[in-house]
Amino acid sequence: MRKNNNYSLETVKKVYSYWGKSMLAYKLGVFFPGYSHRLRRRAVEMLRLRRGDVVLDLGCGPGIMFSLLEKKIREQGRIIGVDYVEEMIKQCRKLIKKKKWKNITLIRQDAAKLRLKPNSINSTISVLGLSAIPDHKTTLRKCYSALKRKGRFVVLDGKEFNKPFNILNPILRVLRWSKSYEKKDLIKDIKEVFGNIQVREYFLGSIFIAIAIKK
Repeated sequence: MRKNNNYSLETVKKVYSYWGKSMLAYKLGVFFPGYSHRLRRRAVEMLRLRRGDVVLDLGCGPGIMFSLLEKKIREQGRIIGVDYVEEMIKQCRKLIKKKKWKNITLIRQDAAKLRLKPNSINSTISVLGLSAIPDHKTTLRKCYSALKRKGRFVVLDGKEFNKPFNILNPILRVLRWSKSYEKKDLIKDIKEVFGNIQVREYFLGSIFIAIAIKK
């Protein structure tokens, strides 16, 4: 996997600020070919959320996952949406106002510097968020600490194609603007922190859903 030592919070700001100004640009930039809504819905199902749960949406972007999460936790629950990019948080605020949700807390911050109360979160989801966080390993440890016992951590993200389709990997380096996938092995790193992981792969291995549980 090719390294990219220049990936930083400045890269995140540059790429995602542009996407945050246009929902059309964002949706074109982060879609899963032929799978998008189905995979997002499947990731939420894997959280096994219940009414009243507190769920962390890590790298929440413009809030695309909020509706799916709201249907599970209802008004008795709470969503904590975290994103580093102000333009994304602004899009979230617009959506929250439109939907009249009262149970969503937004935090604009580098996820690696989050200060969440230990054992306070029922579940955490990250859809194309963890790969975009430069210091993702610190973020993983913080998420682990914040989760309650048996809390679920679900990641829907991308990686390089499996063999023999890895000849297609140069295409990903063009489509994935931030290049963050090139320097991370998210599956290995999640397992290292949680001690367990289950992975389902899609689209020739270039998309995956990973589930880890805090023991």
